[in-house]
Amino acid sequence: MLKGLSTMQTTGEQRLSGARGDAGRRPDALSSRDRLRRLVEDILATKATHKHFSDDDTLAEIGIASMDMVTLLLSVESEFDVEVPQSQITAEVFRSISSLDALIQRLSAAG
Repeated sequence: MLKGLSTMQTTGEQRLSGARGDAGRRPDALSSRDRLRRLVEDILATKATHKHFSDDDTLAEIGIASMDMVTLLLSVESEFDVEVPQSQITAEVFRSISSLDALIQRLSAAG
């Protein structure tokens, strides 16, 4: 868990410093769904899993285990500079990229 979290933090730092970007675009210019996809892809990569998935596929079905969800929660909070309220840490909210994006949009609008 800690090794995976460390990897996620390093990856997040690289993303923020511009070490990774699509076709020269600044990482913060990516859509929230693209940024969420990257977080999920990074978690899967720590498990040597590289799957094609859609924004509506359930995270559990693509290989995100319960401990990975903790990493994802922390990564989402860091990536989007938000604090996810305890009431929003539910299976439905953390079901897919689409449901997480809806959470980010709600938190951004409220913030």
